[in-house]
Amino acid sequence: MSQQTLKITRPTKMELIRLRRRLAIARRLHKILKDRLVILSQELISLIKEAISVREELHRKLCECQELAMRGYLTYPISATESYISRRISVKSLIVGSRIYAGVKLPFYEVDVGEKVPISYFDAPLSIEQSIRCYEEALKLITRLAEIEESIKLVGNEVSRTKRRANALEHFLIPRILNTIKYLRAKFEERERENKARMKKIKEILEARASYVTQL
Repeated sequence: MSQQTLKITRPTKMELIRLRRRLAIARRLHKILKDRLVILSQELISLIKEAISVREELHRKLCECQELAMRGYLTYPISATESYISRRISVKSLIVGSRIYAGVKLPFYEVDVGEKVPISYFDAPLSIEQSIRCYEEALKLITRLAEIEESIKLVGNEVSRTKRRANALEHFLIPRILNTIKYLRAKFEERERENKARMKKIKEILEARASYVTQL
């Protein structure tokens, strides 16, 4: 705990009142930051678990797609296969948006497959068609994984920033305010003792003068 105090212009009762209000605000803010830190940490853990799950699913999907593609190339002529692929694959676009979670702006990605290309499937290589559909599903997983990993980065940064602010309040600002309040209270108690001693001394002097006047 920091033993330092805050800089104050004059040790007055008004300054003590201001410090008490500031202490109440700091404690309330510290509680809010702690609660927000818990929420963000839970979201971060959830995102990390989801990222691991999506990565595993993506790995399985890519292995499946590769197997289907290799089967298609081994089954059908290369020229016919590549001709079909060039006519079958359509242009994809990425829709980028955002969402707000606990005050953090997180990304939202979605793949737009666009209009389907009209293809006659009577002469279509089945394995190649299956592999193309498989890769389209894999593309969606890649997009989802990119969204999750970017969210992990943003939430992680916010967790670190919130933790630093909470620690600054807990270990620096609040202890310094408490030390300053303690210092002001000690100062006021010292002044009160001095005033009591001064009043006692004045009373003794007045009583001595009154006794002297009575003797005259």
